[in-house]
Amino acid sequence: MIKKRKIFFVMAGGGHETDRHYYDTIKNRRSVNEFSKFLNSKEIQKLNEYSHGRPYAVWGAVPGPSNIRNWDTMEEGDYVMVYRKGKIILAAEIATKVRSADLAKYFWQEDNQGRTWEYIYFMINDVAFNVDMTKLNKYLGYTQVYRPQGFMAIKQEKVDKLLSVYGDLISLLQKLDSGQELEEIEFEKNKIISEVIEEKIEKAPTEHTEIQWRLIHLGNKSNFDVWVPSADQSKEFDGKKFRDFVIKEFQETIDVPLYIKNIDTVWKLGHSIKSAFEIEHSTSVYSGILRLSDLRTLTPNSTYPFFIVADRKRKNKVFTELRRPTFSNNYLALDRIIKFLSYDSVRELDHNFKGNKEDLNINWLLEKAESLT
Repeated sequence: MIKKRKIFFVMAGGGHETDRHYYDTIKNRRSVNEFSKFLNSKEIQKLNEYSHGRPYAVWGAVPGPSNIRNWDTMEEGDYVMVYRKGKIILAAEIATKVRSADLAKYFWQEDNQGRTWEYIYFMINDVAFNVDMTKLNKYLGYTQVYRPQGFMAIKQEKVDKLLSVYGDLISLLQKLDSGQELEEIEFEKNKIISEVIEEKIEKAPTEHTEIQWRLIHLGNKSNFDVWVPSADQSKEFDGKKFRDFVIKEFQETIDVPLYIKNIDTVWKLGHSIKSAFEIEHSTSVYSGILRLSDLRTLTPNSTYPFFIVADRKRKNKVFTELRRPTFSNNYLALDRIIKFLSYDSVRELDHNFKGNKEDLNINWLLEKAESLT
C-alpha cells in the first residue's frame, strides 16, 4: 500500500527562547545515548534502529488542543518544515514521537507559564534551507502573501498534489533554494524511449553479483538501509546471502515511485533515497542508463546521485551514450546527473572504507566517481 505523507509547518522565530531551543536540539542533534534514561526499551530500540545510530534533531510542542491534534496525527515518514521570518529554514523527516514532560524539561526546561514542550518528535534527514515562502506558495496553491501560523498541518489534498506532481519535499526545496524552477512529473515522458534492446551479456554474471554485493556491503558500512530487487535477494557472494544484509520490504510513498524497486542497488535512510546504482555489464551499456532514465523521468526534481557502475574500459562508451539527445535533454539532463563509478573503485572503497557513524555522507563516493560535465 502506498503511504501518504503529511507535511507540518513549525514556527521557530518566537524570540530568544525559541532561537535557543532551535540551536540546542535541531542545529545540535542529540544522541540517543544522551537521553535514553527518559525512554523505555522499545523507544530506545526504535530510535537506534531507525537512524542506525545517528543523532536526531528534536523538537516539541506545549499542550494545547491544536498542538495535540497535530502531534497525534504525526507518523513516521511525515515531513516537517521549519519556518522563520518569511523563510523555510529547515525540512526533515519524522522518525518517531514520544510524550515525555521529563525529557522536555531536560532539553528545554519550562516556559513562563510552567509548561514544557512534552509532545516531542525526533527527526532525521534534516537539511537547512533559506527558501522564501513566496517561492513555495505557488506550488502549494497558496496566495503569494500566505504565511503559516504556529504548529500546523498543511491540508492533505495540497500535500498529495505537491508530492505527486513534483516529488520528494527535500529535493524540491533544494531546487528552490538554488534558484531553480520545479519540473512537473509528466508520466507520459516515461515513454520517450520506446526502442527494445536485445542485449548480449558480456560480463560474467558473477562479476555483476560481486559488484552488487560490494555496494550492499558499502551501504551497510555507511549505516544506510540497502534495497536490491526482490529477485536478487536470493543471490549470494563469497558465502554471504544478500537477503541477510538488505531490507526485505520497500515502503512505497506518494513521492517515491514504485519503479525504484527495479534499480540494482538503492541506499536509503528512513523514507528518503540517498543514492541509486545501476551495474552496467551489457555490450550496449544501455540497460542501466535506460533504467536510470525511467527513474529520472518519474523524479525530475530529485537531488540524490545516480551512478552507473561498470568496467573502467566502458567509461567512454557510457559517456557517449549519455550525450545522446534522448538522455541529455533539459528534462532528463542525465549527462549532468549520472556519475560513472568503475568496478575497481568500488572494490577499492569496499576494501579501504571504514564507516564513521558520527558524520556519514556519500561525499567519499562522489570523490571516486567521474562525471561527463
